[in-house]
Amino acid sequence: GPIADSVSSRLALLDVYSVPARIAKRDASLWATDSAAQAEVTNRLGWLDSVTDARTRIADYENFAKEIHAQGIERVLVLGMGGSSLTAEVFSSLLAKAEFNAPLSLAILDSTDPIQVALMAEQYPPAESLYIVASKTGGTAEVTAAFNYFWHLSGADGSRFVAITDANTSLEKLARERGFRKIFLADPNVGGRFSALTDFGLVPAALLGMDLNQLLNRAAWMQSQCDAHYPSARNPGAALGAVLAESALAGRDKLTIVADAPLAALSAWIEQIVAESTGKSGKGLVPVAFEPLGPPDVYGADRLFVYLRQTGEQDEAIAALRVAGHPIIQSPIPSLYEVGGEFFRWEYATAVACHILGVNAFDQPNVEDSKTRTKNKIAAIQKSGQLADVDLVNAQDARAALKKFIANVRRADFISINAYLPRNKETSAALNDLRVALRAKTKCAVTVGFGPRFQHSTGQMHKGGPNTGHFIQIVADYDADIEIPNDGISFGALIRAQALGDYEALLAAGRKTMRIRISGADAAKSLMELIS
Repeated sequence: GPIADSVSSRLALLDVYSVPARIAKRDASLWATDSAAQAEVTNRLGWLDSVTDARTRIADYENFAKEIHAQGIERVLVLGMGGSSLTAEVFSSLLAKAEFNAPLSLAILDSTDPIQVALMAEQYPPAESLYIVASKTGGTAEVTAAFNYFWHLSGADGSRFVAITDANTSLEKLARERGFRKIFLADPNVGGRFSALTDFGLVPAALLGMDLNQLLNRAAWMQSQCDAHYPSARNPGAALGAVLAESALAGRDKLTIVADAPLAALSAWIEQIVAESTGKSGKGLVPVAFEPLGPPDVYGADRLFVYLRQTGEQDEAIAALRVAGHPIIQSPIPSLYEVGGEFFRWEYATAVACHILGVNAFDQPNVEDSKTRTKNKIAAIQKSGQLADVDLVNAQDARAALKKFIANVRRADFISINAYLPRNKETSAALNDLRVALRAKTKCAVTVGFGPRFQHSTGQMHKGGPNTGHFIQIVADYDADIEIPNDGISFGALIRAQALGDYEALLAAGRKTMRIRISGADAAKSLMELIS
């Protein structure tokens, strides 16, 4: 498409400056200039060895899965956030779409919404379930809250819990003290969003009955194609990275991910690795995932489309976009296990794109601000029992306020709906209807994220990426709440503290932001009233 010439030039430059060879040599100067940052990068390049490392662990994964299956446990709930749990959800969703006969049901809880927590407790009760507590650092606030709740619910039964974490974290210490059934210690040199082919992804894959050798074989094949001996134009990861970066540099920074139904879950994983890695220093790509595909005339010149193709159900729509002049990346993924190769391709491509854009692929400098602000809110609640919430627009005034907020949105901008609501089919459908309505009114890209989940995915890009976003935060009031054992705070209060902390972090980053309060018990209906 329109960026073909710049991509061709960029691929030649990657060879001139030996970028693939330097990646193979773990050259941290590709992403950082000062010694401290380079040292941090060096400690985050273990994903280049993940396939080799995983092969040495297969027996451990499979033996553990056989033990769980033999005991008749048919429900597994992963308590995690971001990269620590996202791959587990991707595998579970992909298998369901492929009608794979998995030996158990696996879901993730990456929310502090009390309605969602209550639903997971109902569907994954302790007497029938295994809980995987997954956290790289071991101290993620949401994971700790979920663990405290399910630990209390289980009657402190350590045999129902498994930990996946790095060595010497507070979670490892806790797991040993509480007598967890199993502790998996992951490679500490792999960051969370690059951890798909490590314990965080492969333990759930084994429990789901996947053929790990086949999965890793496809990843190894893709890694071999990204070998430094090939020219960059022949390297799938380098070529994709060049397209991503050159698209962003040309103003086409809205990476719109289109997927056939069997591959839809992979969109969320791509969204995270691209957003959290590239969105820094006012640069980066804005991933637009799960957007209902529209006709070519609803899209501006700020779009790059990637089509994850298996059934070809989007062929006609993609062809129309191509004819209209939009750049398209078409990624054939003919079978379930090819996703192993896609994980490595996108990891490599993201690293290359960040090098071209001049940002560090492996840090998240704006995430800590939101976390710190949230911790302060939680401390205030624990001390006084109250949260000093601010700038909330009530439901009855929301339509007028929303109309005013979007009045100055430009076509090259984007709108982000940050919904601190229960993630279910009804709410998701209503949010998608809202995003389509906003797209029709503004002609700009509209993203949707559930909080606090998105804070560990697109949250970095929101504060550190291009300052072209207009953020609509939606929070809920609840008739019923759930206390978190030993925390002195409820899930309802926690999610509101997280929302307020994120709102303040957006304001501190100079972002345009508004807040709307609706009823949590009837979120879908309240959302539809915003566009009725």
